[in-house]
Amino acid sequence: MTERTEFSPDEQKRVDIIHNILGQMRQLDSNASLPVGVSCRQLVDDVMERWAPEAERLGLASTQKELLELAVKVGYPDDYRRLKNLLQESEAMCETVFKTFALPIRAMLDDLGIEYTFLYRMKSVYSIWRKMRIDKKHFDDVYDLFATRIVYKVPDSAPSPLAAPNPLDDIPGMDHVRRATAEDMNLEQFYCWRIYNVLSMLYRIHPDRIKNWITHPKPSGYQALQLTVMGPDCNWIEIQIRSERMDYEAEHGAAAHWKYKAETAVK
Repeated sequence: MTERTEFSPDEQKRVDIIHNILGQMRQLDSNASLPVGVSCRQLVDDVMERWAPEAERLGLASTQKELLELAVKVGYPDDYRRLKNLLQESEAMCETVFKTFALPIRAMLDDLGIEYTFLYRMKSVYSIWRKMRIDKKHFDDVYDLFATRIVYKVPDSAPSPLAAPNPLDDIPGMDHVRRATAEDMNLEQFYCWRIYNVLSMLYRIHPDRIKNWITHPKPSGYQALQLTVMGPDCNWIEIQIRSERMDYEAEHGAAAHWKYKAETAVK
């Protein structure tokens, strides 16, 4: 991932501190000693509570991810090793679930003539570790072990018919897209909601887990529509919808957000 490289003088000071903190975390990971007066526990807590969120705000996505993974690995080594092994053991099962989940979505998007790429990734150790601690769950009770993404190409003209009805009329805040047309919004947003409609017809969408960063981007400029749907195995699956432009900005621009590793592309 290409991270943001241009900063104001004040931002650069914070970037330098973050890089120094990352260096100290790498030292701990390699069993090297820390500078005098630096506590391992305090450093791990500071990373999770302050420096990782600050790295995200500054557009340092891969740095943020490495900080959080190292924080668990260094601060909670037994948890890290156990979860790392459990995630590796779950990969084959997750791949099978993804293929079953993606099949009807691909069929409908193909019928609509939408050009897209379908991706999935296993979630990070930190992500699962945090969910288990917050929700007080055992690993076997954490079902969303992977996340998916649809990256779509915006065509030069609108499809026919233009109307794209939304069957989930009861979802708060969605009235403006219930019968959205390409004349009501730009084509990029129109196709995003068109894909949303496909998902809502195939799977049950969790009404409390819709994050609309399409019409309301993050302060960093990051845009995506993030949903959680009930998958074919009756477990929740996270899915992001981005245009190619949004995806490029998220991966390479100042809005850099999260990096997929071991991801599978299905066109």
